[in-house]
Amino acid sequence: MVAAFNLGVWRQALLPHGALYRWEGDQGRSGSGFVVVDSRAGTVRPAGRAGEPVGELAADLRTAAVSGASDGVDRSAFLQVVAAILRARARSGEWPETAHAHYG
Repeated sequence: MVAAFNLGVWRQALLPHGALYRWEGDQGRSGSGFVVVDSRAGTVRPAGRAGEPVGELAADLRTAAVSGASDGVDRSAFLQVVAAILRARARSGEWPETAHAHYG
């Protein structure tokens, strides 16, 4: 049996250089956190509540290549959040207000 997983992603703020998103897996039971989309740098990075990047983990917006690491950040969850945001942006052409996903 494959376990289902729900990912909720909500835009918290538009920033001069992009957007800050909050995410929760399974209503917080499977993790939660923030990511910042930096349009100038062309990256998505784990972030603190105020939008400050955490560590060196980054996903390239053009290629989806991931590099670096950030202590305490679940890389798999980070990749799922990035994928959800990029899919929603591809559909609308803009940074989405929400980017939810369901797995399983």
